[in-house]
Order: sequence, then structure tokens, then C-alpha cells
Amino acid sequence: MSKDGGELGRVIGGRYRLVTLIGTGRFASVYLAYDLSQSRRVAVKLLSEGIVPGGWSGFTSRFLEAAEEAAAVRHPHVAEAHSWGDSDLGLYVVSDYMAGGSLQEMLDAGHLLSPSQVLMIGLDAARGLDHVHGRGIIHGDVRPSNILFSGRGRARLADLGTSWALTASETEGALMARSVFSAIDAVRYASPEQAQGLTPDHKSDVYSLVLVLTEALSGRVPFESDDPEYTQMAKMSRQLDLAGQFGRLGRVLEQAGRPERDDRPTARDLGLELLAAAETLPRPAPLPLARPSPDTGESAAALAPDGHQREAGPTAGGRSASHQDRPALRRLMMAVAALVLLGAAGYALWGNPFGADTQPVPDLAQADEGDLLRILSESGWALERLERRQDGTVAGQILSQAPQAGTDLGRGETVTVWVSLGPELAVIPSDLAGLVVEDAEASLAAVGLSVGDVTERYDESAIQGAVVEVDELFFEVEPGSSVDLVVSLGPEPRVVPDIASGSSLAVAREQLEALGLGVLEWQVPDNAVEAGRVVRVEPLPGTAVAAGSVITVVVSDGPEQIRVPFLATLGAGEASSLLEQAGLCLGEVDGPQDSEILASNPPADVLVDFGACVDVITRPEEEQ
Repeated sequence: MSKDGGELGRVIGGRYRLVTLIGTGRFASVYLAYDLSQSRRVAVKLLSEGIVPGGWSGFTSRFLEAAEEAAAVRHPHVAEAHSWGDSDLGLYVVSDYMAGGSLQEMLDAGHLLSPSQVLMIGLDAARGLDHVHGRGIIHGDVRPSNILFSGRGRARLADLGTSWALTASETEGALMARSVFSAIDAVRYASPEQAQGLTPDHKSDVYSLVLVLTEALSGRVPFESDDPEYTQMAKMSRQLDLAGQFGRLGRVLEQAGRPERDDRPTARDLGLELLAAAETLPRPAPLPLARPSPDTGESAAALAPDGHQREAGPTAGGRSASHQDRPALRRLMMAVAALVLLGAAGYALWGNPFGADTQPVPDLAQADEGDLLRILSESGWALERLERRQDGTVAGQILSQAPQAGTDLGRGETVTVWVSLGPELAVIPSDLAGLVVEDAEASLAAVGLSVGDVTERYDESAIQGAVVEVDELFFEVEPGSSVDLVVSLGPEPRVVPDIASGSSLAVAREQLEALGLGVLEWQVPDNAVEAGRVVRVEPLPGTAVAAGSVITVVVSDGPEQIRVPFLATLGAGEASSLLEQAGLCLGEVDGPQDSEILASNPPADVLVDFGACVDVITRPEEEQ
């Protein structure tokens, strides 16, 4: 599935210049691209050349429909699709570029994540799945390469919708036949019901997420083997067993990884269980996010709209490479200085050739973790490390020690150090929900915080522009942090339902009110629809309207009323034509057909229903 590089520099969709190949999947390649219209970095997923067999015209439309459906989803933990289409390079979808890379990259780099880190990723992913499941969408391909991270380490689900189109039962076999990836890859994260050939549902996504989280903890996908058939059988017959590892988190994963889908929680329930388990775990360390390379990071941001690379220098982004390296250089110099000081102290304290049984404890205020371990190892002392937060300090700074510097201490005795975790945590205000963003920003600023990423989504109870929720796992954060918010777009627009002419008024009202729409009845005469039945709705079915809009239901008041015309002196043929023009018909003729009409029944000028027939009486033959 790798590309030969000929795609780089090409522009698809008239605006997205392909910059760098940043990953390949089972059926597609993903590129870092530059949006020439918006001057921003995006990710372009391009279906691999030749992956779709010729004559599969239905697949293209289904893929594009899935992309359009995914683009309508807005959630903090779902990568947003911006554009999609069919180009000369193949089908493509354009979505957010996630600077933090993917979970797959972390695993490929050999990182095993802590239970706290995995819980945070799982909670983000569960929230995303719960939202898309609520919209009737199944992801169908939850795997590490489809869990991406922002620069701040928040997880988002990628490949929404299009994965489902690619892995649908009637196409997957043919696609896999054209894929360089093995059958093992196809079943690695599949649920037991998928292994049985059954249609996956929302709980299949939950099972796949459990396998992904377990791999992030242990480094191995449960039930994986070199034999895909064995893997499938194991999933169908065996329980996930973490052997009591990972505490409450392990128990949550075991429950959610049951082989019978009816025994598994929904994504929402999984999220609640993870949130409860968070109370038993320490705060997570920062995730080992992918560092942007010259091809995928800063250089892409420096691409000119014409696609040429700007030279790196002091003015590129306002910072030169040497300037960016200064913090690391400063830390290195401080570490060297600390080692020099400690080395001098070590010479004075441990350079004693007579090997005294006790030694004075040095001043550890400038020591780092490595220095502490070295000093204590050489002296034979034990270390008790205690942590606390204290304003005015930085994480890792040694706050105090016991015994104090200069105290003689024998081998095997304990040195206690208090290490800073940084300044006291700032508490996120609890009253942000319901505020407009400007007021939320002021409330955060009052406690030394700022607004981070703002994600918009429809909400049935919050007005447009109001904060729906705070998208943070913990309510205490580092001072100066930015806080991600979810802001309401207001209630989701409604689509006027298809209410057919002749429908019951009660049924029409029920359908509209179930969607939160108002109803206005408007009665009109109608010659085709029974009185009391729906003639039509306005706006027409399929029209998108705001929630709460009033829909006019036009109701039949019965047939139009027609006045019987004056027919006397006319012949039967003339009377028939005149009645038809008025919307009536000629009924029975009492008398000779070719005689003139003496009277009608109903009489002239009487109101009758549209379509009614009028009888006539003609002059008898003897009177002619």
C-alpha cells in the first residue's frame, strides 16, 4: 500500500496539496497536506490505487455517503471531516491533522502506557463512540491507528464512517484480497460476532476498544496468534482475563470484553465505569506523543500557498531552531553544574580513604533523581521519597530533607526527601456550563486558567453559544493550563418528515411534535382529499428547519362548493358541457334527450359539492 512518492506535491479537490506520507492503513494511505484555501495543515486519507475493483460503481457512492455522514458529526473526541470526493488519485477524505500522532505510533515506538494514561485514552474514545452511536453510526474499525491525539494529548477517533464502508461484509473479502496486509491484521481487533460473520453493532466497537486499551497496557493484543482462525475461535469462546492486573481498570476491561455482546456495556456505560475507576488511580503522566518531524511538523506549517518550502531561519514561525533548543541546553547546563557541585561534595564526603562508618548528609537541594540514586547507592543509605505540591516551585524540585545537611548518618539509615509536584493545582470553576464562551473565559482567567480547544456540537437543552461541558478528565489542573470546552450549536436542525397526502391529522401532529416542531392547522377545500385529512405540509418534507419551528399542516375541509348553473332552455349536450366546466356532471335526464331543459335537480344557484351530478327534466314531446 505504500506509495511511490509521485503523489507528493499534487493538489486534489482543487485545494489540498499533498506534502508527506504519514501512514498507511489496510486500504488507504494518509498524507499530511496543506489546505491552500485556509492556510492550514490537514490530513488526507486517500484510498489506495486499485483497491476498488472495476465495475463497483455502488461502492463509490456508498463511500462518499459515509464520508458525508461522518462530516456531520461534531464532537471533541471525533476527528472532524472537512471535505471528501473523488479525484484523479482516487477517493479521498480530508480531516483534522492531529499533531500528537496515533496510538499505533506510540506502540510501535515500544511505549507501554500506565493504567492512568490508558484510562484517559479509553474515556476519550468511549465518549466519542457514545456520541456517534447516538447518531446511529457504527465505527466498525476501532484500532490504534484510528485513535489520534491532539498536541495536548486528547484522543480522537478517526476514520469514522468510511471504515464501515470499507469493511462491510460484501466488500471486505475482495478488498482484503487486494491488500498487502494479512488476514491476521483483519481480525486482530475484530469482535467475536464479526469473527462469526455477523453484522457488527455499537457493542462491537466497545469490544474492539477494549482490545486496543489492553494492548496499550500489556503490549499484546488479547487472543492474537499467527493463526487467524485460532484468534477468531478464541474470541468466541474465551473470557478476557487480565489475571488481576491493573486494579479496578482491569476489572472494567474484563467486563467490557465479554464474548457475548449482550453482556457488554454500551460506550456510555463503559465511560462511566472508567470515570469511577479514575478515582483509584494517580494522575496520568503526559503521553509520549509523536514529535513532529521536519516533514510532518514545523516544515508543513511553513509551506507557502504555492507549495514551496520556506527556508528555516530566525523568522520562520518567529523562532529559529537554535532558539527552540535553548531550554534543553539550559537544562543540560544546570544538570552539569549540579553534577559538579555534587562531585565536589562527594570527594569531600566519600573520598575518605579510611572508610568511615558514618558520613555527613550533603545538601540535596540541587540534586535531581539520578543524583539522589547515585549518592544513596554509594553511601549505602535508604531513600524515602515523599511528594507534595507547593506554590512557587517546579515539578521535581527538592523542597526539604531529613536529616538536615551535615548530619552524620550510618549505612542502612534512611534519608527522607520531599519533592515538589509543582505549584498547587488550579480548580476549574464548576459553574461554566451554561455560560457563553466570553463569560467562561473570564471565569477561568480569575483562577489563572484559559480557554483551550473549543468544540461545537448540537445540544437539545443549551442555547447556541453556551458552554455544554468542560472536556477535561480532572477538575484540578496545572496552573496556567488551558481548559477545553464543548459549546452548543443549539438544538440540532430538524428535517420535516414525509407526511403523505391523505394521512390522518392526528398521526401528522404526533410525528411533528415528536421532533420538537410546532403545528399550525390550515383548512382549505380540497376536491381530492377526504375532509379532516392532510392535504400537504409546509415547508415540504425533507426541508431542514430549526428546532421549535412551526409547520403548517394543510387539512382538507372537504370538496369545493359549486353553484348549480342555470340550465333551462339548454339541450342535454349543452348542459353536460356547462356542468363539466363548473366541476359538476350531468346526471339523469327525465324526458327526451333532444328536448330543451325545463328544470334541474338541484335547482339553479344551489351550492353542491365539487363533482356532484345534476339531474335535469326536459320538455315532453307532445308539448313541443
